Amino acid sequence: MKGIWASFIPLGLVAVLFLTAAQAALAPVVLQEKDRGSTITLQAGQKLLLYLRNPASGGYSVKPPIFNAAVLKLASQKKLAPEPRKPPRAGDFGQLFYEWEAVAQGQTDIIINIHRPWEKKPPQEFWRVKVKVVSSEQ
Repeated sequence: MKGIWASFIPLGLVAVLFLTAAQAALAPVVLQEKDRGSTITLQAGQKLLLYLRNPASGGYSVKPPIFNAAVLKLASQKKLAPEPRKPPRAGDFGQLFYEWEAVAQGQTDIIINIHRPWEKKPPQEFWRVKVKVVSSEQ
């Protein structure tokens, strides 16, 4: 009986290692403001997380992100409160957080525009990246 269990242990370890490697391959890609203008590649099913400073201190409002919904799905977006500091940092309105999931092969830009409601000029580009989604088999 002991010999039978001994043969299952290596198989179990191989399965755990395989699953861990597959999950690591699909770890989320995390972007910040410094990544503006870059090109990133995602596998289908992989997540993209974006953290940007909230530009509200300049009176700006953030427009909904522009992207191709056939390539990416916006899973979540929210405003994160500033980190508590003593003394508080003036003009710190926290961060904007977005989470996308790559749903199909293709390319799209993600564009985040801002505007001041009282100004007559069109919204201005705040942040942009190019995203390429490849098949998870590649």
